[in-house]
Amino acid sequence: MSQFVKAAETTDVQPGDCLGVKVEGVFIGIYNIDGNYYAMNNICPHLGGVLTYGFLDDNVVTCPLHMWEFDVQTGKCIWPEQETLPTYPVKIEGNDILVDVDSPQPH
Repeated sequence: MSQFVKAAETTDVQPGDCLGVKVEGVFIGIYNIDGNYYAMNNICPHLGGVLTYGFLDDNVVTCPLHMWEFDVQTGKCIWPEQETLPTYPVKIEGNDILVDVDSPQPH
């Protein structure tokens, strides 16, 4: 059963920016790509780097530790193409960014 929980406010994540938050015990990154919001697991599977401390270029975030790259819309690892991170459904209600961490999206 889907359960959307407030993770942040739209004013917290400007276009081209990201924010790391903990929702229901899950560390996620929220990304604003051209006014669309995406949520993805915030921990790099390589050595545990915090992805929102990395570099965001368009829809690709680069881990600050060893430069692994992930598409924040799909969770797919672009380089070195080894892992896929969970992404989560997002919806906006008023100024609230709501995320459902109980329903990771298959890719």
